[in-house]
Amino acid sequence: MIVDDDREIIESIVDGDTAKYEIIVKKYQIRIINLCFRYTKNYSDAEEVAQEAFLKAYRSLETFRFDSKFYSWLHRISINCSLNYINSKEKVKEKETISENTCLIDERRNVGDRPDEYYNLSELSEVIEKTFEGLPEELKLIVKLREIDDLSYDEISNKIGIPIGTVRSRLHRAREILIKIIKNSYE
Repeated sequence: MIVDDDREIIESIVDGDTAKYEIIVKKYQIRIINLCFRYTKNYSDAEEVAQEAFLKAYRSLETFRFDSKFYSWLHRISINCSLNYINSKEKVKEKETISENTCLIDERRNVGDRPDEYYNLSELSEVIEKTFEGLPEELKLIVKLREIDDLSYDEISNKIGIPIGTVRSRLHRAREILIKIIKNSYE
C-alpha cells in the first residue's frame, strides 16, 4: 500500500463529505490543466478536459484502492481524457475536411497537419531522447524523478538522500543542458 497524503480527504469524501472534493480540485487543478494543455494545445480545451477528468475521478472515487498515489491515478485519468478529446476532435476534423461528394481534402486545414511538421516533431523527439540519454546519471535521475515520475523536490530529496537545494541546482543544470543542445540542433 502506498502512503498518500490525500487518503484522509478521499476517505471522508467516499464516506459522504462530498464538499471536501473541492480541496482535491484546488490542490491539483493547475497541474491537471497544464497536463491537459500539453495534449490539447489550447487552454480553454485543457480546462474543459481537466474538468471532465476531475468529474470522472469523482465518480470513480469509490474504486480507488490506494495502490498508487491519488495524484498518479488522477494523472492517468487526465491523460486518458485528453487523448479521448483529441481523438474525438480529430474525427470531427476528418469529417469536416473530406468532402463526401468529391473525396477531396479541404485546403483550409491547419498548418500543424502538414506531414513535414510531423517529421520535425519526430526529429525533435529523437534529439530530446538522445540528449536526455547523454546526460550524466545524476542529472538524468533528477529529470526522470521530477518530469516523468512527477515527484516534488522534497520527495526527490528524501528518495535519493540529497538536500533540496542540490535537487534544484541539478534539475536547473539538466534543463539548461537540454535546452542548449536542442537549440543548437535547430540553428
